[in-house]
Amino acid sequence: MGIRTVEQYKQSLKDGRRVYIRGEKVDDVTTHPILGVSVDTVAQGFALTASADPEIRKLFVVPHPKTGEPINRYFVTPRNAEDLTLRTKMIQQSIELTGGLPFGKDIGTDCLNAAFVVAGQMGKKQYQENAMNFLEHVRKHDLAMCGAVTCVKGDRSKEPSQQKHPDYYLHVVDKNKDGIVVKGAKIHITSAPVANEIIVVPTRQMRESEADYAVSFAIPANSKGIVFICRAGRGQWSAHEFHPDYPVRELTEAMIVFDNVFVPWDRVFMCGEWQFSMLIAYTFATFHRFTAISYKVPSVEAMAGCAVAMAEYNGLEKVGHVRDKLADIAGYVETLRALTNAAAKDPVMYGDIAVPNPLIANMAKLHFSSKYHEFVKWIQDICGGILATTPDRKDWENPEIHDYLEHYLGGSAKFSTEDRLRMIHAAQRMVCSNESAFHEVTTVHAEGSMAAQKMMILAESPLKKYKEKAKRAAGIKSA
Repeated sequence: MGIRTVEQYKQSLKDGRRVYIRGEKVDDVTTHPILGVSVDTVAQGFALTASADPEIRKLFVVPHPKTGEPINRYFVTPRNAEDLTLRTKMIQQSIELTGGLPFGKDIGTDCLNAAFVVAGQMGKKQYQENAMNFLEHVRKHDLAMCGAVTCVKGDRSKEPSQQKHPDYYLHVVDKNKDGIVVKGAKIHITSAPVANEIIVVPTRQMRESEADYAVSFAIPANSKGIVFICRAGRGQWSAHEFHPDYPVRELTEAMIVFDNVFVPWDRVFMCGEWQFSMLIAYTFATFHRFTAISYKVPSVEAMAGCAVAMAEYNGLEKVGHVRDKLADIAGYVETLRALTNAAAKDPVMYGDIAVPNPLIANMAKLHFSSKYHEFVKWIQDICGGILATTPDRKDWENPEIHDYLEHYLGGSAKFSTEDRLRMIHAAQRMVCSNESAFHEVTTVHAEGSMAAQKMMILAESPLKKYKEKAKRAAGIKSA
Protein backbone atom coordinates (compact mmCIF):
# COMPACT_ATOMS: atom_id res chain seq x y z
CA MET A 1 0.00 0.00 0.00
CA GLY A 2 2.72 2.52 1.00
CA ILE A 3 0.58 5.66 1.23
CA ARG A 4 -2.98 5.70 2.54
CA THR A 5 -5.74 8.20 1.88
CA VAL A 6 -7.56 10.16 4.55
CA GLU A 7 -10.61 7.94 4.12
CA GLN A 8 -8.59 4.73 4.42
CA TYR A 9 -7.10 6.02 7.68
CA LYS A 10 -10.53 6.89 9.06
CA GLN A 11 -11.96 3.51 8.09
CA SER A 12 -9.07 1.76 9.86
CA LEU A 13 -10.20 3.26 13.19
CA LYS A 14 -13.54 1.43 13.03
CA ASP A 15 -11.95 -1.67 14.50
CA GLY A 16 -13.74 -2.37 17.78
CA ARG A 17 -11.30 -0.48 19.99
CA ARG A 18 -12.47 0.31 23.54
CA VAL A 19 -12.57 4.09 24.04
CA TYR A 20 -14.22 6.10 26.82
CA ILE A 21 -14.63 9.86 27.20
CA ARG A 22 -16.67 11.82 29.76
CA GLY A 23 -17.85 8.54 31.23
CA GLU A 24 -19.32 7.19 28.00
CA LYS A 25 -18.15 4.43 25.68
CA VAL A 26 -17.48 5.63 22.15
CA ASP A 27 -18.67 3.39 19.33
CA ASP A 28 -16.99 5.33 16.52
CA VAL A 29 -14.15 7.78 17.21
CA THR A 30 -14.41 9.23 13.71
CA THR A 31 -17.88 10.69 14.31
CA HIS A 32 -17.52 11.70 17.95
CA PRO A 33 -17.81 15.50 18.46
CA ILE A 34 -14.50 15.69 20.37
CA LEU A 35 -12.52 12.64 19.27
CA GLY A 36 -13.56 13.31 15.69
CA VAL A 37 -11.54 16.53 15.86
CA SER A 38 -8.46 14.47 16.79
CA VAL A 39 -9.19 12.08 13.92
CA ASP A 40 -9.41 14.97 11.46
CA THR A 41 -6.21 16.49 12.87
CA VAL A 42 -4.19 13.28 12.48
CA ALA A 43 -5.82 12.75 9.07
CA GLN A 44 -4.12 15.90 7.80
CA GLY A 45 -0.86 13.96 7.74
CA PHE A 46 -2.45 11.67 5.15
CA ALA A 47 -3.78 14.67 3.25
CA LEU A 48 -0.23 16.04 2.98
CA THR A 49 1.19 12.82 1.53
CA ALA A 50 -1.64 12.90 -1.06
CA SER A 51 -1.03 16.56 -1.93
CA ALA A 52 -1.17 17.56 -5.60
CA ASP A 53 1.63 20.06 -4.91
CA PRO A 54 4.87 18.33 -5.99
CA GLU A 55 6.98 20.28 -3.48
CA ILE A 56 4.78 19.23 -0.55
CA ARG A 57 4.70 15.63 -1.71
CA LYS A 58 8.49 15.67 -2.18
CA LEU A 59 8.89 16.70 1.46
CA PHE A 60 6.48 14.18 2.96
CA VAL A 61 6.85 11.20 0.61
CA VAL A 62 10.12 9.41 -0.24
CA PRO A 63 11.04 6.16 -2.02
CA HIS A 64 11.45 3.07 0.13
CA PRO A 65 15.23 2.59 0.55
CA LYS A 66 15.06 -0.93 -0.96
CA THR A 67 11.90 -1.29 -3.05
CA GLY A 68 11.51 2.29 -4.25
CA GLU A 69 7.77 2.36 -3.50
CA PRO A 70 6.49 5.60 -1.93
CA ILE A 71 6.50 5.75 1.88
CA ASN A 72 6.03 8.49 4.44
CA ARG A 73 9.30 10.28 5.24
CA TYR A 74 8.67 9.79 8.98
CA PHE A 75 9.46 6.13 8.34
CA VAL A 76 13.00 6.96 7.27
CA THR A 77 15.40 6.18 10.12
CA PRO A 78 17.66 9.27 10.37
CA ARG A 79 21.19 8.60 9.20
CA ASN A 80 22.61 12.12 9.10
CA ALA A 81 21.99 15.79 9.84
CA GLU A 82 20.01 16.23 6.62
CA ASP A 83 17.49 13.56 7.65
CA LEU A 84 16.99 15.32 11.00
CA THR A 85 16.68 18.73 9.34
CA LEU A 86 14.03 17.40 6.96
CA ARG A 87 12.19 15.87 9.91
CA THR A 88 12.05 19.31 11.54
CA LYS A 89 10.87 20.85 8.29
CA MET A 90 8.09 18.26 7.95
CA ILE A 91 6.82 18.92 11.45
CA GLN A 92 6.84 22.68 10.99
CA GLN A 93 5.28 22.56 7.52
CA SER A 94 2.55 20.26 8.86
CA ILE A 95 1.40 23.01 11.21
CA GLU A 96 1.69 25.79 8.65
CA LEU A 97 -0.11 23.85 5.91
CA THR A 98 -2.92 22.28 7.96
CA GLY A 99 -3.41 24.64 10.89
CA GLY A 100 -2.44 22.02 13.44
CA LEU A 101 -0.04 19.22 14.25
CA PRO A 102 -1.12 15.83 12.80
CA PHE A 103 1.11 13.95 15.31
CA GLY A 104 0.25 10.56 13.81
CA LYS A 105 3.79 9.34 13.24
CA ASP A 106 6.13 11.74 15.09
CA ILE A 107 6.10 10.24 18.59
CA GLY A 108 5.72 6.67 17.38
CA THR A 109 8.86 6.94 15.29
CA ASP A 110 10.64 8.67 18.20
CA CYS A 111 9.99 5.46 20.15
CA LEU A 112 10.91 3.18 17.27
CA ASN A 113 14.14 5.06 16.57
CA ALA A 114 15.08 4.66 20.25
CA ALA A 115 14.30 0.94 20.02
CA PHE A 116 16.63 0.65 17.01
CA VAL A 117 19.44 2.42 18.87
CA VAL A 118 19.13 0.25 21.97
CA ALA A 119 18.74 -3.03 20.08
CA GLY A 120 22.00 -2.16 18.34
CA GLN A 121 23.71 -1.36 21.63
CA MET A 122 22.47 -4.64 23.13
CA GLY A 123 23.72 -6.52 20.11
CA LYS A 124 20.59 -8.67 20.30
CA LYS A 125 19.74 -9.77 16.76
CA GLN A 126 16.14 -10.76 17.54
CA TYR A 127 15.24 -7.29 18.81
CA GLN A 128 16.93 -5.68 15.80
CA GLU A 129 14.94 -7.91 13.46
CA ASN A 130 11.71 -7.23 15.39
CA ALA A 131 12.22 -3.47 15.12
CA MET A 132 13.02 -3.69 11.40
CA ASN A 133 10.04 -5.95 10.69
CA PHE A 134 7.74 -3.61 12.58
CA LEU A 135 9.13 -0.64 10.65
CA GLU A 136 8.40 -2.47 7.39
CA HIS A 137 4.88 -3.21 8.67
CA VAL A 138 4.09 0.44 9.37
CA ARG A 139 5.76 1.49 6.11
CA LYS A 140 3.69 -0.95 4.07
CA HIS A 141 0.37 -0.10 5.72
CA ASP A 142 1.12 3.62 6.40
CA LEU A 143 -0.03 3.36 10.00
CA ALA A 144 -0.65 6.08 12.57
CA MET A 145 1.17 5.48 15.85
CA CYS A 146 1.38 6.81 19.37
CA GLY A 147 4.18 6.44 21.90
CA ALA A 148 3.24 5.15 25.36
CA VAL A 149 6.00 6.12 27.77
CA THR A 150 4.80 7.70 31.03
CA CYS A 151 3.46 5.25 33.62
CA VAL A 152 0.92 6.39 36.23
CA LYS A 153 3.69 5.92 38.87
CA GLY A 154 1.57 5.94 42.07
CA ASP A 155 3.62 7.10 45.06
CA ARG A 156 6.46 9.06 43.44
CA SER A 157 8.71 8.52 46.47
CA LYS A 158 8.73 4.74 45.89
CA GLU A 159 10.44 2.60 43.26
CA PRO A 160 8.29 0.61 40.77
CA SER A 161 8.65 -2.65 42.70
CA GLN A 162 7.75 -0.96 46.02
CA GLN A 163 4.40 0.47 44.94
CA LYS A 164 1.11 -0.37 46.65
CA HIS A 165 -0.05 -1.75 43.30
CA PRO A 166 2.72 -3.37 41.24
CA ASP A 167 1.03 -2.31 38.01
CA TYR A 168 1.38 1.43 38.74
CA TYR A 169 4.27 0.84 36.34
CA LEU A 170 3.53 -1.30 33.30
CA HIS A 171 5.28 -4.66 33.63
CA VAL A 172 5.42 -8.24 32.41
CA VAL A 173 3.18 -10.58 34.40
CA ASP A 174 3.64 -13.74 32.34
CA LYS A 175 5.79 -15.24 29.58
CA ASN A 176 5.37 -18.28 27.38
CA LYS A 177 6.75 -19.60 24.12
CA ASP A 178 4.40 -17.36 22.10
CA GLY A 179 4.91 -14.05 23.85
CA ILE A 180 4.47 -11.99 26.99
CA VAL A 181 1.51 -10.66 28.99
CA VAL A 182 1.68 -7.11 30.35
CA LYS A 183 -0.36 -5.21 32.90
CA GLY A 184 -0.37 -1.54 33.91
CA ALA A 185 -1.32 1.87 32.56
CA LYS A 186 0.35 4.61 30.55
CA ILE A 187 -0.90 8.18 30.90
CA HIS A 188 -0.82 11.51 28.99
CA ILE A 189 -0.58 9.65 25.66
CA THR A 190 -1.21 12.10 22.83
CA SER A 191 -3.42 10.95 19.91
CA ALA A 192 -3.66 7.49 21.50
CA PRO A 193 -7.38 6.86 20.86
CA VAL A 194 -6.98 7.59 17.14
CA ALA A 195 -3.74 5.66 16.50
CA ASN A 196 -3.45 2.31 14.75
CA GLU A 197 -0.44 1.12 16.74
CA ILE A 198 0.90 1.76 20.26
CA ILE A 199 4.65 1.61 20.90
CA VAL A 200 5.57 1.14 24.57
CA VAL A 201 8.88 2.30 26.07
CA PRO A 202 10.03 2.20 29.75
CA THR A 203 9.51 5.47 31.54
CA ARG A 204 12.75 5.38 33.58
CA GLN A 205 15.83 3.48 34.71
CA MET A 206 14.95 0.10 36.21
CA ARG A 207 17.00 -1.87 38.72
CA GLU A 208 17.86 -5.57 38.56
CA SER A 209 14.93 -6.36 40.86
CA GLU A 210 12.65 -4.51 38.43
CA ALA A 211 13.56 -6.42 35.28
CA ASP A 212 9.87 -7.14 34.58
CA TYR A 213 9.33 -3.39 34.22
CA ALA A 214 12.06 -3.06 31.55
CA VAL A 215 9.78 -3.81 28.62
CA SER A 216 9.25 -2.29 25.19
CA PHE A 217 6.93 -3.51 22.43
CA ALA A 218 4.38 -2.55 19.76
CA ILE A 219 0.73 -3.57 19.85
CA PRO A 220 -2.36 -2.78 17.70
CA ALA A 221 -4.72 -0.28 19.35
CA ASN A 222 -7.69 -2.65 19.22
CA SER A 223 -5.93 -5.53 20.99
CA LYS A 224 -7.83 -7.40 23.68
CA GLY A 225 -7.32 -5.84 27.11
CA ILE A 226 -6.49 -2.31 25.90
CA VAL A 227 -8.79 0.47 27.12
CA PHE A 228 -8.48 4.19 26.32
CA ILE A 229 -9.81 6.71 28.86
CA CYS A 230 -9.63 10.12 27.20
CA ARG A 231 -9.36 13.76 28.15
CA ALA A 232 -12.29 15.85 26.94
CA GLY A 233 -11.38 18.52 24.39
CA ARG A 234 -13.12 21.56 22.98
CA GLY A 235 -14.81 20.24 19.82
CA GLN A 236 -15.48 22.33 16.72
CA TRP A 237 -15.75 26.13 16.55
CA SER A 238 -18.81 27.66 18.19
CA ALA A 239 -20.98 30.39 16.70
CA HIS A 240 -19.68 32.74 19.41
CA GLU A 241 -16.10 32.78 18.14
CA PHE A 242 -14.28 34.86 15.59
CA HIS A 243 -12.21 32.08 14.04
CA PRO A 244 -10.22 31.20 10.91
CA ASP A 245 -11.86 29.48 7.96
CA TYR A 246 -10.28 26.10 8.67
CA PRO A 247 -11.57 23.53 11.20
CA VAL A 248 -10.34 23.22 14.76
CA ARG A 249 -7.12 21.23 15.02
CA GLU A 250 -6.68 19.52 18.37
CA LEU A 251 -5.28 16.26 19.71
CA THR A 252 -6.78 14.32 22.58
CA GLU A 253 -4.70 12.58 25.24
CA ALA A 254 -5.64 9.33 26.92
CA MET A 255 -4.72 6.99 29.70
CA ILE A 256 -4.13 3.57 28.15
CA VAL A 257 -4.98 0.64 30.41
CA PHE A 258 -3.20 -2.62 29.59
CA ASP A 259 -5.35 -5.23 31.29
CA ASN A 260 -3.35 -8.45 30.86
CA VAL A 261 -2.52 -7.73 27.21
CA PHE A 262 -0.78 -10.46 25.21
CA VAL A 263 2.17 -9.34 23.05
CA PRO A 264 3.76 -11.80 20.57
CA TRP A 265 7.54 -12.18 20.81
CA ASP A 266 8.03 -10.79 17.32
CA ARG A 267 6.67 -7.42 18.51
CA VAL A 268 8.94 -7.16 21.58
CA PHE A 269 11.95 -4.80 21.56
CA MET A 270 13.03 -5.24 25.20
CA CYS A 271 12.04 -7.71 27.88
CA GLY A 272 14.00 -7.83 31.11
CA GLU A 273 17.20 -6.10 29.98
CA TRP A 274 17.04 -3.64 32.85
CA GLN A 275 20.62 -2.44 32.21
CA PHE A 276 19.37 -0.81 28.97
CA SER A 277 16.15 0.69 30.35
CA MET A 278 17.78 4.06 30.96
CA LEU A 279 19.32 4.14 27.49
CA ILE A 280 16.02 3.52 25.72
CA ALA A 281 14.21 6.10 27.90
CA TYR A 282 17.09 8.57 27.45
CA THR A 283 17.28 8.08 23.66
CA PHE A 284 13.51 8.37 23.28
CA ALA A 285 13.59 11.57 25.33
CA THR A 286 16.22 13.05 23.02
CA PHE A 287 14.27 12.21 19.87
CA HIS A 288 11.00 13.33 21.44
CA ARG A 289 12.35 16.64 22.72
CA PHE A 290 13.70 17.26 19.24
CA THR A 291 10.20 16.62 17.87
CA ALA A 292 8.81 18.96 20.53
CA ILE A 293 11.13 21.88 19.85
CA SER A 294 10.48 21.43 16.12
CA TYR A 295 6.72 21.86 16.43
CA LYS A 296 6.96 24.57 19.07
CA VAL A 297 8.77 26.98 16.73
CA PRO A 298 5.75 27.70 14.46
CA SER A 299 3.45 27.66 17.51
CA VAL A 300 5.35 30.42 19.31
CA GLU A 301 5.77 32.33 16.05
CA ALA A 302 1.99 32.62 15.77
CA MET A 303 1.74 33.67 19.42
CA ALA A 304 4.44 36.28 18.92
CA GLY A 305 2.56 37.52 15.87
CA CYS A 306 -0.48 38.24 18.02
CA ALA A 307 1.65 40.53 20.19
CA VAL A 308 3.08 42.35 17.16
CA ALA A 309 -0.35 42.78 15.57
CA MET A 310 -2.08 43.86 18.78
CA ALA A 311 0.62 46.43 19.46
CA GLU A 312 -0.27 47.96 16.08
CA TYR A 313 -4.05 47.57 16.46
CA ASN A 314 -3.84 49.29 19.85
CA GLY A 315 -1.63 52.05 18.43
CA LEU A 316 1.23 51.21 20.78
CA GLU A 317 3.87 49.84 18.40
CA LYS A 318 6.21 52.81 19.00
CA VAL A 319 5.89 52.94 22.80
CA GLY A 320 9.15 52.13 24.58
CA HIS A 321 8.02 49.45 27.04
CA VAL A 322 6.03 47.70 24.30
CA ARG A 323 9.04 47.62 21.98
CA ASP A 324 11.10 46.29 24.87
CA LYS A 325 8.65 43.39 25.32
CA LEU A 326 8.60 42.76 21.57
CA ALA A 327 12.39 42.46 21.66
CA ASP A 328 12.10 39.88 24.46
CA ILE A 329 9.41 38.02 22.51
CA ALA A 330 11.54 37.91 19.36
CA GLY A 331 14.58 36.79 21.36
CA TYR A 332 12.60 33.94 22.89
CA VAL A 333 11.34 32.71 19.51
CA GLU A 334 14.60 33.05 17.62
CA THR A 335 16.67 31.40 20.35
CA LEU A 336 14.34 28.41 20.18
CA ARG A 337 14.65 28.30 16.40
CA ALA A 338 18.46 28.52 16.50
CA LEU A 339 18.79 25.76 19.10
CA THR A 340 16.37 23.51 17.17
CA ASN A 341 18.38 23.91 13.98
CA ALA A 342 21.64 23.33 15.85
CA ALA A 343 20.35 20.09 17.42
CA ALA A 344 19.70 18.72 13.93
CA LYS A 345 23.00 19.85 12.44
CA ASP A 346 25.25 18.34 15.13
CA PRO A 347 23.86 14.84 15.73
CA VAL A 348 25.38 12.06 17.83
CA MET A 349 25.84 8.80 15.93
CA TYR A 350 24.86 5.39 17.35
CA GLY A 351 26.16 3.09 14.66
CA ASP A 352 24.54 4.43 11.51
CA ILE A 353 21.61 6.12 13.31
CA ALA A 354 21.74 9.89 13.80
CA VAL A 355 20.36 11.04 17.16
CA PRO A 356 19.68 14.78 17.59
CA ASN A 357 22.37 16.41 19.71
CA PRO A 358 21.18 15.57 23.26
CA LEU A 359 22.78 18.59 24.93
CA ILE A 360 21.38 21.11 22.48
CA ALA A 361 17.94 19.46 22.25
CA ASN A 362 17.58 19.59 26.04
CA MET A 363 18.83 23.17 26.15
CA ALA A 364 16.18 24.08 23.57
CA LYS A 365 13.38 22.32 25.46
CA LEU A 366 14.45 23.88 28.76
CA HIS A 367 14.57 27.32 27.12
CA PHE A 368 11.05 26.82 25.78
CA SER A 369 9.60 25.51 29.06
CA SER A 370 11.33 27.75 31.59
CA LYS A 371 10.54 31.02 29.78
CA TYR A 372 7.13 30.16 28.33
CA HIS A 373 5.01 31.66 31.10
CA GLU A 374 6.92 34.93 30.91
CA PHE A 375 6.49 34.84 27.12
CA VAL A 376 2.73 34.50 27.65
CA LYS A 377 2.79 37.35 30.17
CA TRP A 378 4.48 39.68 27.67
CA ILE A 379 1.79 38.91 25.09
CA GLN A 380 -1.02 39.41 27.61
CA ASP A 381 0.49 42.74 28.66
CA ILE A 382 0.74 44.05 25.10
CA CYS A 383 -2.74 42.83 24.10
CA GLY A 384 -4.48 44.35 27.14
CA GLY A 385 -7.23 43.32 29.51
CA ILE A 386 -9.74 43.12 26.67
CA LEU A 387 -8.47 39.56 26.13
CA ALA A 388 -10.46 38.56 29.20
CA THR A 389 -13.53 40.74 28.62
CA THR A 390 -14.09 40.97 24.86
CA PRO A 391 -17.61 40.58 23.42
CA ASP A 392 -18.10 37.58 21.17
CA ARG A 393 -19.15 37.09 17.56
CA LYS A 394 -22.87 36.81 18.40
CA ASP A 395 -22.66 40.25 20.02
CA TRP A 396 -21.00 41.63 16.88
CA GLU A 397 -23.70 40.13 14.64
CA ASN A 398 -26.61 41.44 16.75
CA PRO A 399 -27.93 44.55 14.92
CA GLU A 400 -29.24 46.01 18.18
CA ILE A 401 -25.72 46.44 19.62
CA HIS A 402 -23.42 46.12 16.61
CA ASP A 403 -23.01 49.87 16.13
CA TYR A 404 -21.97 50.32 19.75
CA LEU A 405 -19.25 47.71 19.33
CA GLU A 406 -18.15 49.14 15.98
CA HIS A 407 -17.90 52.59 17.54
CA TYR A 408 -16.35 51.85 20.93
CA LEU A 409 -14.06 48.90 20.23
CA GLY A 410 -12.01 50.47 17.48
CA GLY A 411 -8.29 51.00 18.01
CA SER A 412 -5.77 52.48 15.60
CA ALA A 413 -7.48 54.17 12.65
CA LYS A 414 -5.30 52.06 10.34
CA PHE A 415 -7.40 48.97 11.06
CA SER A 416 -11.06 48.01 11.10
CA THR A 417 -12.83 47.20 14.35
CA GLU A 418 -13.70 43.75 13.06
CA ASP A 419 -10.05 42.93 12.31
CA ARG A 420 -9.09 44.12 15.78
CA LEU A 421 -11.76 41.85 17.31
CA ARG A 422 -10.57 38.92 15.22
CA MET A 423 -7.01 39.42 16.45
CA ILE A 424 -8.21 39.75 20.05
CA HIS A 425 -10.01 36.42 19.71
CA ALA A 426 -6.94 34.77 18.17
CA ALA A 427 -4.76 36.03 21.03
CA GLN A 428 -7.43 35.01 23.53
CA ARG A 429 -7.30 31.40 22.31
CA MET A 430 -3.51 31.41 22.64
CA VAL A 431 -3.02 33.10 26.01
CA CYS A 432 -6.40 33.51 27.75
CA SER A 433 -8.57 30.40 27.38
CA ASN A 434 -9.11 26.85 28.57
CA GLU A 435 -6.83 25.68 25.76
CA SER A 436 -4.08 28.13 26.66
CA ALA A 437 -4.20 27.09 30.32
CA PHE A 438 -3.90 23.47 29.18
CA HIS A 439 -0.80 24.36 27.14
CA GLU A 440 0.76 26.23 30.06
CA VAL A 441 0.67 22.97 32.04
CA THR A 442 1.86 20.78 29.17
CA THR A 443 4.72 23.22 28.53
CA VAL A 444 6.03 22.41 32.00
CA HIS A 445 5.44 18.65 31.89
CA ALA A 446 5.18 17.39 28.30
CA GLU A 447 8.29 15.80 26.81
CA GLY A 448 9.72 15.51 30.32
CA SER A 449 10.01 17.94 33.21
CA MET A 450 12.46 20.83 33.40
CA ALA A 451 14.30 18.88 36.11
CA ALA A 452 14.75 16.00 33.65
CA GLN A 453 16.11 18.36 31.03
CA LYS A 454 18.61 19.81 33.52
CA MET A 455 19.73 16.31 34.44
CA MET A 456 20.41 15.53 30.80
CA ILE A 457 22.17 18.86 30.28
CA LEU A 458 24.46 18.07 33.21
CA ALA A 459 25.07 14.57 31.88
CA GLU A 460 25.96 15.85 28.41
CA SER A 461 27.89 18.99 29.31
CA PRO A 462 31.74 18.87 29.29
CA LEU A 463 32.06 19.93 32.93
CA LYS A 464 35.59 18.50 33.27
CA LYS A 465 36.68 20.51 30.24
CA TYR A 466 35.33 23.68 31.87
CA LYS A 467 37.21 22.88 35.07
CA GLU A 468 40.49 22.23 33.26
CA LYS A 469 40.25 25.57 31.47
CA ALA A 470 39.67 27.31 34.82
CA LYS A 471 42.65 25.52 36.38
CA ARG A 472 44.88 26.61 33.53
CA ALA A 473 43.63 30.17 33.90
CA ALA A 474 44.43 30.00 37.64
CA GLY A 475 47.85 28.47 37.06
CA ILE A 476 46.97 25.17 38.73
CA LYS A 477 48.60 22.05 37.36
CA SER A 478 46.48 18.99 36.93
CA ALA A 479 47.55 15.93 38.93
